[in-house]
Amino acid sequence: MLDANLIPEEQKKIIASEQWLRVMRFFGIGATAILIIGIALLAPSYLPLYFQSRELERGLNMRQVAGKKINADEILAVVSNVQSIISSLRQSAANPAGALGIFDLLTVNQQGIDISAFNIDQLGNLSITGHANTRANLLAFEQRLRDSSRFQDITSPLANMIQETDITFNFKGALKPIYML
Repeated sequence: MLDANLIPEEQKKIIASEQWLRVMRFFGIGATAILIIGIALLAPSYLPLYFQSRELERGLNMRQVAGKKINADEILAVVSNVQSIISSLRQSAANPAGALGIFDLLTVNQQGIDISAFNIDQLGNLSITGHANTRANLLAFEQRLRDSSRFQDITSPLANMIQETDITFNFKGALKPIYML
């Protein structure tokens, strides 16, 4: 079987180019349709993210401008200074200065100890006179004075330790400079 194509050669070229043009149009329209459909399907998730990122950038810029206007670094320095002052005040309140702290030390939770007199002079010298029921009570009281960290030294005469019960005692000591009157 013989197949004969009687179309002239120039017409064949036009037909071939028309076929390629139609194929290209088909793929171009298909790609455009896929692109439009993809955009339509992605738009509901993209648009909120786009507006959210714009809002976040705007908020960041506003904070930076506001931080420059109110001098945030200076405010942080002032706040840090105030915090250190508050910490110092708390520490001072926990350890009252002068005679008040010594008075609390001498009067709170004293079992078997009666203080009859105590004296603090301007130089911070302290003398305590009193009565103890037992030597154990007197030793516990002396240890409490030493543990209080308010005194530079505490001296106790040997006469305080001679008796076992019904002891009249006296202590002498010197306050640390920060607790002086």
